[in-house]
Amino acid sequence: MNKLKTIRIAAAVLLLISLFCTVDLGLNFLYNTEPGLHDGSYGTCSVLHAVFGIFGDSGWSFEMFFRAFQNAAWITYALGVLNVALYLCRPKK
Repeated sequence: MNKLKTIRIAAAVLLLISLFCTVDLGLNFLYNTEPGLHDGSYGTCSVLHAVFGIFGDSGWSFEMFFRAFQNAAWITYALGVLNVALYLCRPKK
């Protein structure tokens, strides 16, 4: 039972991290849809990039930002389903 609780906590932490990354990538994607906010090139307006430098400085395109956001959204969805399944598998008292 202790092992299941550890797995549930780890899954919840991963969901929160994934949700943060998805929101950050989504905001970055939306930033790049508005050409008036930047000089025409695609840039990063991201907490993740500012703190961890995950995007690097090389040529990101609009499609790459969208693909990264899309992948992060699917991962977050899968982790959400996993968390619901783990919640439903809790032992009955």
